[in-house]
Amino acid sequence: MAVLFDMRWNDATATPVFQMIHGTQRLEKLLSFGEEFCVSMISSTPTCTGSFHKSEYFPCPDGVVGTKKCERCKKAEEYFPCQFCNGFNCIRFSPQKIENCDADHMVYLALFSEDIIKVGVSRMSRGKARQFEQGSHMTRIFATGISGVQARRIETNLMKAGFADKIPATQKRNILFPDISEQQATNLLEKKYQYAKDHITSVMPEMKKYIVENEIWDMRSVYAGSLEKFLVLEKSTKPIHFLSLQQGDSVGGTLAMVKGSYLVIETNTELVILFGKEYIGQDLCFDPCEAGILLASGGFQGALF
Repeated sequence: MAVLFDMRWNDATATPVFQMIHGTQRLEKLLSFGEEFCVSMISSTPTCTGSFHKSEYFPCPDGVVGTKKCERCKKAEEYFPCQFCNGFNCIRFSPQKIENCDADHMVYLALFSEDIIKVGVSRMSRGKARQFEQGSHMTRIFATGISGVQARRIETNLMKAGFADKIPATQKRNILFPDISEQQATNLLEKKYQYAKDHITSVMPEMKKYIVENEIWDMRSVYAGSLEKFLVLEKSTKPIHFLSLQQGDSVGGTLAMVKGSYLVIETNTELVILFGKEYIGQDLCFDPCEAGILLASGGFQGALF
């Protein structure tokens, strides 16, 4: 039993990880595709997960119960200026906060479905990591080798031109398997790329030399261990059930896929979807359990939603 601190992806191995806290000890549970997986909710009452400062973890000094992050730990937590930066408001941040802006950055167009393509920014060293941690289906690289400030300015201008910059998790859950072929996705990304290119060369002509031609990343193989396994899941006729674990509930099966923060657990009869980040601050157990959904109210449930 341990409290979930965060759900992240290991950049180097493209492996999803549950980061846990047991007392003052930090633990990691690797989420391995194709292996037996079980999770049980021990307590649905959240516990403050503490804070990070200069990469060092500090437990909540007050042991606050009832919230994932108490006010004291929120204030102690370091914030990243990228969350609030648009490339034109740098004066509001201290030099120490924006020192990483000098690193090489990239701008990308991430496709989630036929109707949803967002613009985003990342350090080039975390380019692919940023895609699989947010669950991009396919991504077209737009510009590379620019500073963080330049990247944010391109992003801001593309947002003004109609591109989204954030996709709510509730929206992503319904497009884990978007109804779009590889060729359709490629064509759509090309169309949006040309629109973005024309706009940026018009309003920021100095950025033209950084715009990248013909670079598309297909992220599907990351989420299930291989493209073949992803396609099998995509074509599965098993019913898909979205589950929100309550105290005493459990679900067991095979971990078939993780896309962004969504886990897909396959049983003999269904695909069960959990949103990993939903359980931050809650006490979980990963001991073996019976396959399927077991509700605290009693019995198995095979057709919840």
